[in-house]
Amino acid sequence: MISLEGGIFVAAVLLIVYAYIGYPLLAWLLAKFIGDPPHPTEPAPRAVSVVIVAYNEAARIQQRLRELLRQLDRLEPTSELILVSDGSSDGTERVAQQIGDPRIRVIVQEENRGKAAGLNVGVKAARNPVVVFADARQQWAEDAIERLLENLRDPDVGAASGDLVLRRDDGSLAGVGLYWKLEKWIRRNESLVHSSVQVAGAICCVRRELFEPLPEGTILDDVYWPLAVAMKNYRVVHDQGAQAFDRLPDKPRDEMRRKIRTLSGNFQLLFRRPAVIVPWRNPVWFNFICHKLLRLLVPWAMIAALVASGLSDERWLRVMFVLQVVGYAIGATGIFVRPVARLPLVSTISSLIVLNAAALVSWFVYFTGQSGRSWKKVAYDSRPTVAPARS
Repeated sequence: MISLEGGIFVAAVLLIVYAYIGYPLLAWLLAKFIGDPPHPTEPAPRAVSVVIVAYNEAARIQQRLRELLRQLDRLEPTSELILVSDGSSDGTERVAQQIGDPRIRVIVQEENRGKAAGLNVGVKAARNPVVVFADARQQWAEDAIERLLENLRDPDVGAASGDLVLRRDDGSLAGVGLYWKLEKWIRRNESLVHSSVQVAGAICCVRRELFEPLPEGTILDDVYWPLAVAMKNYRVVHDQGAQAFDRLPDKPRDEMRRKIRTLSGNFQLLFRRPAVIVPWRNPVWFNFICHKLLRLLVPWAMIAALVASGLSDERWLRVMFVLQVVGYAIGATGIFVRPVARLPLVSTISSLIVLNAAALVSWFVYFTGQSGRSWKKVAYDSRPTVAPARS
């Protein structure tokens, strides 16, 4: 008969395995056997409003706007680019206006109210039936908007997400890139069955009439409004052909800070829209629970597994305890010693520790009211993000 410590250890490991392996495999199997890709029956929309919310982006906003204008050249002349300057103090709006293209509309928010408020302003000002969301930092493949719009040829598709490609880093964050590939794989499989529970906020589009205004201070805008679309029985699909290119933060602490904020946004979402976990209200409630909420429990399961095995006198649990300690030591070394972090196994373990430490801290950050209202940026160095040419 299994002991109490053994039962706790097994239950904790099963939760961890299901969150990272079991659910992704289940999503893949469902997509394989009952998946249904979009059915194009209508012409693709050709008039769009691109919305960017920017805060102190004067150094790169012109390059970004010119790149997006080249994409609009391929669409209807009524397409437009709406820049919402969210309390910028570096002249972002002035630099943008210097381009002098009539398709650019600049809206100034005097106060830094956050990205959610900026998105609401941008969508309200949009004149076209499809709104495309972009960020100031990334670079897009030259046909990204057109590929996004192809998904809307199916009238049942209400929104589409592009594919954010992260430049591979040779440090401890390379494992985060691997995690991101897994995340995108899950989203693609979810959207083949019905809808992905999240879009890439840096490259996505929505039918304007389906966009639901975001409560000010919403952290996970790229989850909140896509779930609203799915709850109206429209599909939210992930298109890996519509690509944006970015790079990981240079320091693990920056990635951890970003993850703490985004993970705390899951708690905020539950309190602001509790219907997302109600089966008869949300057609993707199961995906949301397995994809988003279970990951918030993983760090507690990791602690439970470590403590249960450490307190047991059973030999197999003592072996498990030693293996866990060794694994955490390897991961911690990868975080603080760069040369060691280049090893793939070390990088993966280090990233797992960073991500779950962020998930653990997010509990305290949210429930102590420290997640904050404003939109915080992670610092990146000045190296450009280069989009590879299409083959």
